Amino acid sequence: MDSLSLQNDVESLKHHLVGLLSEDLEWLTLKAKFFMPDIDLTPMDEAPDPTQKVSLVLSKLEAHGSSTWRTFIDCVCMEHTMPLDLETMFLSIWGIDSDVPSHIRCFREDALPKSQPLHSGLKRPSSEKGSSPRPKWSRRQQLESVRRYEKLLRSLLLQRYGSTHKRTTVPHQRQPFSFSQTYVDLVVRRGKVTWLKENPEKPQGDALSEPLEGEDGTNLKVQDLFKGQSGAGTKVTVLLGKPGAGKSMLMHRICQKWANGELDQFSKVFLFEFRQLNLVKQELTLSQLLFELYLSPEDERDAIFQHLQENAHRVLLVFDGLDEFLFPWPSRGSYVEDSLDPTLSLPVATLFSRLCSGSLLPGCWVVTTSRPGKIPDFLLETATSVFEVWGFDSLQIEKYVSNFFHGLTFRDMALAQLRDNTQLQSLCSIPALCCIICICLYHLLLQNNTINFPSTVTQVYMQMFHIFINRKHGASEDKASWLSKNSQALLGLGELALRGLMAKQIVFYPGNIPERVVAFAATHNLLASFRVKTGIQQQKTCYAFVHLSLQEFFAALYLMVSPNINKTELSCHFFLKSKWPLRTEAKTELLDRFHTFLSGFSSQTCQSFLSQLSQQDEAWVGTKQVVIRQVLQGLAARSLTGPKMIELCHCVEETQDAELVKQAGRHLPFSLDFHNFPLNYSDLAALTSVINHAPASIHLDFSGCSLEPQCLNALAGCEKIESLRVRSRKCRDAFAEALSRTLPTMGNLKKLELTGNNISVRGIGHLAQAFIDCHLEEINLQDNRLNDLSCLKIIEILHKMERLQKIDLSRNAVSVLTVLALVKEAVYYPRVTTLEIRQAQINVLFFVSSGKVLEMPRSQNVKENEPPEKVVTQAKKLIFRLQKCNLAVHHAKEIAEMLKHRPYLEEVDLSGNQLEDEGCRELAEALSDLHIAKQFNISDNGLSKYGVFYLLTSAKACKNVVELDVSLKNKTAILRFAWDQEEKDQVQCRATTSNTQLSRNSLEPPSPSARVIRLRHCGFQSSDLERLCRELANCSHLDLSNNNLGNRGIEKLTHLLPGLKSLQFLILNENRASLKAVFCLASTFSDMKWIHEVDISLERQQSIHLKCIGRAREQSTSGQWAMQKAQQESLEWDAQFPKSFCLRECEMNSPNLEKLLQILKTCQGLLEIKFSHVTMSDQSIEMLVDYLPQLHNLNLLQLSQITLSLNSVFLLAGAISLCEQIQKVEVRSQEYACLYFGPGKRKEVSCGLTGCCISPVDMEQLCCILGQCKDLSHLDLSGNLLGDEGLKYLLEHLPQMNLSGSLNLSHNAISKEGALLLTTALSTCTQAHEVSLSLDPEEKFLIQFSEHQEPRKTLRLTGFNLQEEHIATLATLVGQMPKLTDITLANNTVSLRGWQLLLNLMKIPSGILRISVEDSWVTKASVTTLLEASVQALGNITKISISNKDSLLYIEEEFPQLTENPAGATFRLVQCDLGTSQPFPYRLIQYNLGASQSFPYRLVQYDLGASQTLVIRQVVEKYIRLQELSWSQVHLCDTSTQLLETLLLSPLELKKLRLTASTMSPAGVCQVASGLSHCNTMEELDLSENKFSVENTGVLMEALEGKYKLRILNLSSLQLHEEVLQVLTQRLRGMSLLQRLDLSNSGLSSIGCSYLSDSLRDAANLQDLNLSRNKIEDAGVQHLSAILPTLLQLRKINLSSNSISPVGGKKLAEALALCVHVEELHLGSNAMGDLVAIKLAQNLPHHLKVLQLCCNQIGTKGTLSLCQALTRCQWIKEISLAENIFAEGILPLSEGLLKLRKINLTSCNINDQMTKPLASSLILCHDLEEILLAWNCLGNEGATQLALVLPRMNQLKKLDLEGNHIGSLGAQLLAKGLAKGPGIQIIRLWKNPVPKDTAQLLQGQDPRLDFS
Repeated sequence: MDSLSLQNDVESLKHHLVGLLSEDLEWLTLKAKFFMPDIDLTPMDEAPDPTQKVSLVLSKLEAHGSSTWRTFIDCVCMEHTMPLDLETMFLSIWGIDSDVPSHIRCFREDALPKSQPLHSGLKRPSSEKGSSPRPKWSRRQQLESVRRYEKLLRSLLLQRYGSTHKRTTVPHQRQPFSFSQTYVDLVVRRGKVTWLKENPEKPQGDALSEPLEGEDGTNLKVQDLFKGQSGAGTKVTVLLGKPGAGKSMLMHRICQKWANGELDQFSKVFLFEFRQLNLVKQELTLSQLLFELYLSPEDERDAIFQHLQENAHRVLLVFDGLDEFLFPWPSRGSYVEDSLDPTLSLPVATLFSRLCSGSLLPGCWVVTTSRPGKIPDFLLETATSVFEVWGFDSLQIEKYVSNFFHGLTFRDMALAQLRDNTQLQSLCSIPALCCIICICLYHLLLQNNTINFPSTVTQVYMQMFHIFINRKHGASEDKASWLSKNSQALLGLGELALRGLMAKQIVFYPGNIPERVVAFAATHNLLASFRVKTGIQQQKTCYAFVHLSLQEFFAALYLMVSPNINKTELSCHFFLKSKWPLRTEAKTELLDRFHTFLSGFSSQTCQSFLSQLSQQDEAWVGTKQVVIRQVLQGLAARSLTGPKMIELCHCVEETQDAELVKQAGRHLPFSLDFHNFPLNYSDLAALTSVINHAPASIHLDFSGCSLEPQCLNALAGCEKIESLRVRSRKCRDAFAEALSRTLPTMGNLKKLELTGNNISVRGIGHLAQAFIDCHLEEINLQDNRLNDLSCLKIIEILHKMERLQKIDLSRNAVSVLTVLALVKEAVYYPRVTTLEIRQAQINVLFFVSSGKVLEMPRSQNVKENEPPEKVVTQAKKLIFRLQKCNLAVHHAKEIAEMLKHRPYLEEVDLSGNQLEDEGCRELAEALSDLHIAKQFNISDNGLSKYGVFYLLTSAKACKNVVELDVSLKNKTAILRFAWDQEEKDQVQCRATTSNTQLSRNSLEPPSPSARVIRLRHCGFQSSDLERLCRELANCSHLDLSNNNLGNRGIEKLTHLLPGLKSLQFLILNENRASLKAVFCLASTFSDMKWIHEVDISLERQQSIHLKCIGRAREQSTSGQWAMQKAQQESLEWDAQFPKSFCLRECEMNSPNLEKLLQILKTCQGLLEIKFSHVTMSDQSIEMLVDYLPQLHNLNLLQLSQITLSLNSVFLLAGAISLCEQIQKVEVRSQEYACLYFGPGKRKEVSCGLTGCCISPVDMEQLCCILGQCKDLSHLDLSGNLLGDEGLKYLLEHLPQMNLSGSLNLSHNAISKEGALLLTTALSTCTQAHEVSLSLDPEEKFLIQFSEHQEPRKTLRLTGFNLQEEHIATLATLVGQMPKLTDITLANNTVSLRGWQLLLNLMKIPSGILRISVEDSWVTKASVTTLLEASVQALGNITKISISNKDSLLYIEEEFPQLTENPAGATFRLVQCDLGTSQPFPYRLIQYNLGASQSFPYRLVQYDLGASQTLVIRQVVEKYIRLQELSWSQVHLCDTSTQLLETLLLSPLELKKLRLTASTMSPAGVCQVASGLSHCNTMEELDLSENKFSVENTGVLMEALEGKYKLRILNLSSLQLHEEVLQVLTQRLRGMSLLQRLDLSNSGLSSIGCSYLSDSLRDAANLQDLNLSRNKIEDAGVQHLSAILPTLLQLRKINLSSNSISPVGGKKLAEALALCVHVEELHLGSNAMGDLVAIKLAQNLPHHLKVLQLCCNQIGTKGTLSLCQALTRCQWIKEISLAENIFAEGILPLSEGLLKLRKINLTSCNINDQMTKPLASSLILCHDLEEILLAWNCLGNEGATQLALVLPRMNQLKKLDLEGNHIGSLGAQLLAKGLAKGPGIQIIRLWKNPVPKDTAQLLQGQDPRLDFS
């Protein structure tokens, strides 16, 4: 060692010594005092840094003498734990010389590198644990052993992987090429270690630094794999790559470089292959793994292992082929104890996992390789770096080929062959294939053969296979004969390969392989043999395919040629392998190219080879090839993930089947998304080949995919790609440069998205030039870290891209410089329509012209002589948004000047900058030179109160400003413009909608010239008002909320109001107002008639709203006539909508209330006063009631949310007698009261006191108050506490109240007994005509009165649970009501026995009594049971009706006068044989007993018992006077039908029989028909809705014989087949009295209609003919039209839903023209169209009452004709034109129809413009009750028009507006109109865009509004 190196070692050792002792200053101080007792340590204490302290002490010790220093060093080595090599260096240089060999002093300097930090990991065991320190010379011997072992390792690796110093110059034939000669650096990229972020337990010190790539596109070298990681922990590097990508080659290269001394940071390198570790079954220690399985040292094994542990940071462990490991990995947390003990024997998997986690050999460096998706879970948490091995790019391919053919004469030929074949280049991107291709090229060129190189992977492997054969046998032997001779051996090899893949086995023992197969494979180098250490002292010879892909090749070959594999098994083995990281795969872990080889073997070019090998004909081989292609066809039709789509493209390309490629292309989806997996050139090439056959354009999306720049060459020339998106941080300038070369070749590309990449100025420069040559319509460059220079390059070329529509430069690093450049480009380039910049968001939109050249206008205004092109140009307004762009004051003037060059602007938004007052002034002054269509936004720019005045001045100067919205608190400053009437209307609609609280009572639409000014939170005071009003002269909507006006300011403003001529709305919220301001506003409200509405709230959120009407109308009119018209309209308005004064949320005592009423008393016009949330005492209420007569103009008084005492409630009720103008008093829940007033003397008054807690003790006072009112109509006392006592008191005084409407006593805690007392009202009150009582759950008690006595009195009982005792009580009460006519019992749980008791007890003196019961037992009981039970009725039953659907049993009894004495009836029942057609064993024998006998029949029974005889006798006798029998939805058993037959055979007076929707057996039908045939006096027969068979229907039709008196016949929904219809038509010919015939939905065809028409020729009395829902079509209509004119009495005809076209409709219209008496015409749901509508309109009958033409495709012309014709129909009551299309402006009515009651215009496309004339015509229809306007296009304006007419439609009951576009404002207006229409029952607003809270509020105020 020379002196210089020795000096360097000394300095380095001192540095390590200082670091060692700085951690133990106490020990150093004691030793220093021991060696130097009189040392002064004061300087040491003063030193701030520990290292400085140590250095001072060491310098003193060294200066004390060499002997002291050497002894001190010995103490350091003996008493401190340190690495062995460091201790050796200490002793060799400074230690005692007696025991140190001389050669140790010359230790190589590389034993301790100068830069090596002090290791803090495991140390050798110290003497404190009981082990004595080893002698120093033993340690040096250990170091020598370590050096010898290192030398052995290097020799081994050099022997295996060669040396770079040995280079073969010219390879000879069949001589293998050296590894170092052909090696070329792979493309390696650093990947993401995202799992470090997901693992919070990972120490932060182990995190990776930024990637080490220097320049864009540079590949990582071997040395770069071990850079960029710091810390003392274990480093784990994972290399991911596809099979054949060169991972193993890279690991060998690492070993080679270390063996040659290049990776000097490692002292030991070990390489293990997992495919060999699979064979190790026994557990091993770490020492055994390293020394037994890899390389055993010559001596000192323990010492070497200890050295490895102490220097673990210099140990590299390489594990190749992690994905090939077959055993399960240990789960997380499976080992805790003894995890640091290196002497434990563990499985190989556990050893590897503990090495990666740092439990074993902590600090070492572990490198492992794997395919993607095969990483165990623990490695995801322990890996510290990830790299992706890509294989070769184009440069590496050429370099590899050049190296491979180095020194050969045909190297240039090989390179030329490669360059000319793009498919070959694609295959060579995989190093394994590149090597195979080079070998094939070498042999082909060596033999001087004509090169026809294969183009698929499968054929490349086949070529390699042939070369291997030829190398052994030469070209002399014929290939076919050779294949035939060796087919069995090849099949055995293939079977071995397949069996291994299925069992996940890649290494085979000799015993598992047949000897013939081994010999064959070894001869042709298809299997490699090697010795494998399977354990301690265990070695075996094993075999493996030379590459895993070769094993897959032979496995696929075996499937194709083996006779043992059928087509089903073959298809089961084919699947696409996904590249997603699926760790659950079990069967496919070793299969990567298996499906590729199967696809390749399905090619036609392989058919001969497969036939020769299988010794089968080509047809046999073809069947298997077809199987593979069919599987691919099925996969192509499925929706696949991105990775599987790539695999499919590869497979399709391998087949070389052009038709299959086309089919795969046809099934491609519109968008192909590839996310987060690597793609190479071959992948994109295969994808492009399929895309080229797509039927439509494709969108490609590569997000997070690793793409090499050279990959993009595969997309060149593809015309099917319309959109391309690439998002990856790995895409940098080299990628952009490659893309710029590809883009111009993609002719159909319209959209390009390069987002989230790393493209700099250089890359943007390449792209910008490429953009010019493209036809792109949209460019997205978001998040590319572009700077100003990059963006400026893009901006420079924007005007050159004629088709560009949008460019996005968001989320890039740009400054104001770029913003201003974009502004300049936008204002000077007319194609720009939108410039939008918001912080990092930058978007520019362009206009694409239709062939016209766009130019900038020369001036701001369009001149008359300018060409049309320029006019078009100026119409393209610019949307200009620069939000939060850091624009300062000095930028404002520059921007204003630039905007003047582009004056036609859609919108200007400069919010979020720092323009301040001066900058805003500059921009505001420029507004007069600009033409802004929508809005100018300068919010959040530091504006002050003085700046607001600048904006007001500019707004005043610009005539088109319609709104100014400023709020300094909210930093809002917006001016809105309107340049045409449509935009003005939209702005005013928005202004009105925003003032919904202000205009809740208003129905006047806003003025078209309105201007809205909102100045909120601006700090205005009273002193600012005069200046403000000067600027607000033309303001219509003024909002001064949240200022500081106070009472004084509000008073001052009221004096200035007359000067604001245009003012319509005024808002003064939150201005510190008090009651003084209320009185001031009330005085102004009373004095100024144009102030229509005042709404004031003084607490919580203080609000003051004023509305003015009529002033704008007065200003806009000119001339005397116009003024008179305006005054007339104003009077009409005031009559319908009174002025409103609303005071909310304040405390109002009596003096203040009196003062307010004194002011309001002088108000002109109708007045509404509303108090809400106002505190009032009883004295205040009393004073308010006393003032009512003085308020002559009062229209409404409303008290809401005010707590009212009971005394106040009675005061309000007593107001009825005090004030004659009160029409209704309504008090609810003692919190709401409303008094309605009317002009003139009232006719009646209503009073409602609901939920007011009125108890029995209050009834005397209440009755006294109500008794004073002589015109009380309706009284509602529901929801109180009357109870039975209060009810009795009320019933006693009820006759004195003289009610003429109704009395509601619901929910008053009345018992069942008390409720029954209400029935006495029918007898005590002559005006009472109906009592309706309902207990649970409704508890509804209602009595209806009338002014005159009604002939019928009704009692309804619901939910009473009547028992027998209650029934007796009820019968007693009924007996006391002689005029009772109807009793209805619903859900009273009256049993069958109770029903019998009721009938037995219920009796009236004389007349008709109708009793009906609705209960569940009705459905359960049989018809026979019900008939037997009804026998108990005391009167004569004249009508009985049963309906199972409604659970209804109805009986009508007739009680004769007491003077009548009906004669008795004699029966004799005779049993006889009636034959099979008469199963009932009775017949009736008539006797002539004279006129006095009422029942001239006797029934005699021979065999039946006396009880049954009695039943028959009672039934027949009781029903002998039955005139009407109605049964619906009942089940008739045979007994019931027999009984019915008996009744029908008896001498009944039955005139009406209804048997509908019922079921009976065929025998029962025959019985009914038998009885029916004898009822020849029947006048009405209804058999509708029954489901009878054809035979049974025929039997019934036969029974119609002789029904000459029949007037009504209903056979609806009874299927009438042709033969049945013929029978019916024969019977109809005899029914001359028939008036109504219903055959709807009976299956009537055109032929059947012809039969029917013939039978009705003589039906002179027919009035109603219903043939709807059939299929008579045009032919049937033609037959029917021939007879319609002969039916002179016809009043109604229904032909709806009969598929009648215009042809048939025309015939029908001609016939109807002759039917002058028709009153109802139903022709809906046909398709007759306009022509028929016009024809009908020409001849509509004058007596027409109902016209139904819905869904008839009637358009404009037909509608207009009908409108005109309907005016002649003065008797029309119902019109239905639903589901027809009305043209705008065409309405169904032009004049009012006085008799019209219902109009249906559902789904007719009626809009707001059509509503006004419609409403004007509807208001003339005085009797109109129902209007259906659902599913139209009505909005708030249409709702306004309807609300205006609602108060004038006195008879209207229902308005249906479902499914329109009515919003909150429209709903409020309708609620206002509804309040004026007391007769309206419901307004339906379903499915309208009304907010839920608004709907709930409005429905709570008036339940007649239905929003549900």
